[in-house]
Amino acid sequence: MQKVRNTRVMDMTEGSAAKLLFAFALPIFLGNLFQQFYNLADTAIAGHLLGDGALAQIGATAALYSTITGFAFGLNTGFALVVSRFFGAGDERGVRRASGWMVVLAAIWAVVLTGGFLALRHPLLSALNTPDTVMEGALSYITVILAGIPLTMAYNLEAGLLRSVGNSMTPLYFLMFSCGLNVGLDYLFMGPLDMGVRGAAAATVISQGISAAMGFVYIVRNYAQMRFRLEDLKAAPELSGEMFVTGLSMAMMSTIYSIGSVILQSSINALGSVYIAAQVGGRRLVELFMMPGGALSSSCATFASQNFGAGRQRIAKGVKAAFFMYLAWWIFALFFAVFLAPAAVELITGSQSRDVIANAALYIRVSIPMFPPMGFLVIMRNALQGMRHRIAPLLCSSLELIGKVIFGYWIVPVMGYPAVCACEPVTWVICFLFIAGAAFWWREEFRDLA
Repeated sequence: MQKVRNTRVMDMTEGSAAKLLFAFALPIFLGNLFQQFYNLADTAIAGHLLGDGALAQIGATAALYSTITGFAFGLNTGFALVVSRFFGAGDERGVRRASGWMVVLAAIWAVVLTGGFLALRHPLLSALNTPDTVMEGALSYITVILAGIPLTMAYNLEAGLLRSVGNSMTPLYFLMFSCGLNVGLDYLFMGPLDMGVRGAAAATVISQGISAAMGFVYIVRNYAQMRFRLEDLKAAPELSGEMFVTGLSMAMMSTIYSIGSVILQSSINALGSVYIAAQVGGRRLVELFMMPGGALSSSCATFASQNFGAGRQRIAKGVKAAFFMYLAWWIFALFFAVFLAPAAVELITGSQSRDVIANAALYIRVSIPMFPPMGFLVIMRNALQGMRHRIAPLLCSSLELIGKVIFGYWIVPVMGYPAVCACEPVTWVICFLFIAGAAFWWREEFRDLA
């Protein structure tokens, strides 16, 4: 069977694992950086133009927004793993059929997510203990975001398809362009047009829509093996079931974690607007430094999936290389946490409140030192998904949910914001021990896939 070949693909079954992972992960990291810049731009521009009140309105929706986008991203990442396995095996017809079912399933999920969350947006924000003073603005912001879910799904789908065949650079180009547009629209909508926080959401949705449109044109023009027809779907209906399970597994892995964040956000909202603003500032910066781990874990998923499809004995090398690269990044993150955290919080939030800045800096300085167990956790969890081990990663995410429920309902109300800062580092250590045990259990598969 002839191997799928294209100048815009990366075959990860041959060559240095470290070089391949670095070359594949770097564009993903930069893309995640620009994606995060969407959120940072909303936060910084809203804070500077509209004040702490707008910051709290956006921050009150952060956990809900993260849950929705995490579910959408997880779905498409899981769908793409099936495409990666066909690519690794050199099966061009399989790539085309899996691409077709990926589009169909993503479209169905986009409709379900948009309709469901729009109908439930007010009860969900109420359940999050959103203060009355910020409820109207929070509803305004999240309504626009939810209406744009199909555009978010479309971009994630296209990025997933491209990454499944080793192209992580092109999604970055699209995102860089739309990120610049997002900043300009933020200033226009929240400044001269005076649209408030609704303008921040509209800027994000429009920018993602443009990325999706550019991605569609690029794939149609350059990837003949992804141009499917109805006959391709009919020829392999069994793929729909496999892709549904794989996509749902990855989505649930993200969502279970995010549900815990929603519960934790509820306890933060109950502490008041100062802590909401502190959390949005501190969390956005911590997420910025977590992104290399996300990029490396996504790379490991593709690396493991391609090599699993090809029957190559290389997955352990990829996991080790990814983890050591993340440790190098962690040293830089530690320097930031120690010396630059308060200044960075003030810069991105525009807040002059000592309480907001001090609590956000505390969150950063508790979280970042605990990155090594978190890095191993996300890298190994995604590698196992690429090897078709779906249960252990889900159980690991469930442990995170349980930890956040315990903190959110019982510890934070007693200990206050310091407990919020400690919540994730504690759950990272517990889940690290669990996933390390799972990796040891399946250690023979890392050595011999033949």
